Amino acid sequence: MIAAGLAIAVAPTPASADPSTLRILPVSELRFGSFAVPSTGSVTVGPTGSVTRSGVFSITSGDTSPARFILRYDRGNNSRRTLDLRIQLTIAAPGSVVLGGITARLSNLQTDLPGYAVVQPNQIIEVQIPNCRTRVCETSFNLGGQLDIRRDYGGALVAIPIPVDAVLVSVR
Repeated sequence: MIAAGLAIAVAPTPASADPSTLRILPVSELRFGSFAVPSTGSVTVGPTGSVTRSGVFSITSGDTSPARFILRYDRGNNSRRTLDLRIQLTIAAPGSVVLGGITARLSNLQTDLPGYAVVQPNQIIEVQIPNCRTRVCETSFNLGGQLDIRRDYGGALVAIPIPVDAVLVSVR
């Protein structure tokens, strides 16, 4: 019996590079707490967590907080050189909510980003992440705002989404 063998030379597969990605991750929601509104009022939660109420009566305490977001850049496995990143953020104009006899509107957006204490909807906000030396670099920011409430009757649990978009503008 004769056995024949066949050897096939296979070239090594070139390593594929993982693409770089930019993500914005919501960590916590902007929370205004539980309160009663006789007719109209507002609650403002600042980016530091400060709370100001006008025309509303707080029902509970400790249930307010600014929204928190993380901007995360993953360079993939493309390089190990130091990068300076420039990112543009926009926060879309949140709509009004009408629910259970309540009309709510979010206004007066505020951040803790340097140079952008107060922001307008759809305003371009420049964020920099300098000296990115690791595969994943990130920065975080807080977002506060004012909830304007009008109560005609009843009550409701109000949730207003805040669309935030991030675009990588420059990698040096």
